[in-house]
Amino acid sequence: MSYHIPIALLVFVQEGSTLEKFWKTFEKSEYFTDSLHPVVRSVSIKGDSSTLWNRAVQEYEASSTSSWSMLIVLTDVEEIQRFAVTMKLKRKEPTIVMRWWDEIPELEKSYRNRLVFNRYTGINFIRNKEQYDQNAMMPKGRLKLDNPVLLEQSVLLNNDSDMKMMRHTLLSISEPDRVDIFGQKKKNYGEIRLTVATHFYCNQENIDTIVDLLEHYSRYSKEVLEHIQFVIVDDGSPIEYDIPKFDMNLTWIKIDQDIRWNQSGAKNLCMLYARSNNVVISDVDHLFPEHTLEWLSKRNISHKRFYKLYRKRPDGTMTKGHPNLFYLSRARWFELYGMDEEFAGAYGAEDFRFVKNFKNHGTVQRYLPKRFYCEIRKVDREKSYHSLVRDLSFNTSVDTRKRMEADYFGADFGYSRSMFNYTWHILSDSRRQIPVLPPLDRTWRPRWLLRQLATLLCG
Repeated sequence: MSYHIPIALLVFVQEGSTLEKFWKTFEKSEYFTDSLHPVVRSVSIKGDSSTLWNRAVQEYEASSTSSWSMLIVLTDVEEIQRFAVTMKLKRKEPTIVMRWWDEIPELEKSYRNRLVFNRYTGINFIRNKEQYDQNAMMPKGRLKLDNPVLLEQSVLLNNDSDMKMMRHTLLSISEPDRVDIFGQKKKNYGEIRLTVATHFYCNQENIDTIVDLLEHYSRYSKEVLEHIQFVIVDDGSPIEYDIPKFDMNLTWIKIDQDIRWNQSGAKNLCMLYARSNNVVISDVDHLFPEHTLEWLSKRNISHKRFYKLYRKRPDGTMTKGHPNLFYLSRARWFELYGMDEEFAGAYGAEDFRFVKNFKNHGTVQRYLPKRFYCEIRKVDREKSYHSLVRDLSFNTSVDTRKRMEADYFGADFGYSRSMFNYTWHILSDSRRQIPVLPPLDRTWRPRWLLRQLATLLCG
C-alpha cells in the first residue's frame, strides 16, 4: 500500500443550486463510496456564509482524530471559495479547493483573481462542453480558468458521466493507489527511500538462498521496511519454484532467456525497477544489517559519488568491499549506460569496467563509514546456487579493447551502451499492507529557486 492521508470533505452549496441537487443525488448513488473519505459534511448556504463556514470548520477540527488530515472543500459560492483559499494559505496541512461553476464567469484578469481562482483553486468543475470551449476562448483581459474538469463526458463514459467524473476526481486526489475510471491500476511509490537489489541464477535444487535472505529482512522493524523496496532478479534459472508471501515492498522479476553469466543484464534490470534514487546492489551472499539500511534510507546520495561497504565475515572480523557491491544513484547509473552487457555470456570484467567507466566520467568512489557494513552470508553452494565455471579468458580481450577505446577515443567510447538484450516478466510485485503517513514539509517546494541557483553556480 502507498502512503495514506486521512481525508475530510466539506461541501458548501448555495441553497437550491445545481450543485446541491447534484450532490444529494451523488451521495445516494453507486458512485459514492465510503472509501472516498472518512469525514463528509454538506452545508447548504442560506444567509450569512461566513458564520456557516466558521461553524463547519470548527466542527471538523473538533472531530478530527488523526494527527493531521487533508481538507477538501467543494463549493459553488465565491465567498466560501475565498474563505477556503485563505485557510489553505494559513493551514500547514494539505488543503485543496474545488469550485463548481454553473456558468463561466467573466472575471477581470487581475493578479488577485489569478491567485484565488487559478493558483490556489485546485479544481474548477465545468458542466458541459460548450462552457468548456467558452472558457478556452476567453476574450483578452478576462481570466481563463485553469485546472478545469469537464463533467459531461458521455462520449467516453456513457450514462452518469458527471457522477463518474466526480468520483474519479475525488479518488484521484485522495487515493494514490486505485483503479482509475478506465480500469487502469494506478500506484504511487513516494514512500520508498531506498532500494535493496540483488539477482541470482540457480541451476541446482532450490532457491532457499534467496528465500532465507528475504525471511531475514522481513523481520526488520516496520519503521525501516515501510521505506525500503527489495528487488530480486532471477537471471533465467532453469528450475521451477514458488515465491513465498512477505509483507514487504518486493518486486521479483525473471529473465526469460538463460544467458550464461548475465550479471550485467541482471543488474541493469534491478536498476530499471528500482523505485528510489538511492540503491544498494549486491550479490546474494551479502546481507545488510537493519541499522545499515535504516541509515542509508535517511540520506540522499550525491549524484557523482558511489560507495563501497566494508564487510563483516561470519567470524566477526572485517574485510574490504566486493567488486559487485555498490551504494549509488539510480539516475547516475542510467546516465552512464549502466553495466555493459557486451560482457554477458562469459565470466568477469563487467564490474571492473563499470567502476572504471564511472571514475572516468568524474564519479568519485568512497567507502561508507565502517559502522555501516554488510555481512558475508554462508550459502549452500551445492543445492541453492549455480555451477557455472569462472574463467576470465573469454572476456579479457573484450575488456582490453574497451580500455584501448577509452585511452585513444575519449568519453564516447570504452562502453558498448548495450542494455536489455533479453525479455523478462514480473513474477511478483507486492506492497506492504500498512499505509504510511507522509511527513509534512512545507518548505521544500518554495526552495526551488535556491536549488536552481545552486545548479547554476555549482553545476
